[in-house]
Amino acid sequence: MTPSALKQLSLQSDPALTAAYANLAHDFNPLHLDQDFASQTPFGGPIVHGSMSLVLLLNAIEVTFGAAATQQDLDIRFTAPVRVGERITAGGDRTDDGFSVWVRTDDGKDVLSGTLRIASPA
Repeated sequence: MTPSALKQLSLQSDPALTAAYANLAHDFNPLHLDQDFASQTPFGGPIVHGSMSLVLLLNAIEVTFGAAATQQDLDIRFTAPVRVGERITAGGDRTDDGFSVWVRTDDGKDVLSGTLRIASPA
């Protein structure tokens, strides 16, 4: 049976988590890690790596479908930055041909949006 929604997963970002993710991703861009540098950018402060939002969404897909999610078509866009310190939640809602997927902040701002099609849903 195909679920009506993805199981939602949340993540609270903070400087320590962002630094740990930078180590895993080998991405030490000062935009993510250096308050002084990032405060001089249009973002006004550090932002988390965009791929952290994507990984959270992939985890929500895996939690929802398990091994059945191996054949999927995921089409996403990053729509807004996530500031270090913001909490994000990944989820998705069933559509006629798959799922409308998203990652959003607690205030409802979408930071990632897209579509998901599973070849053989659970």
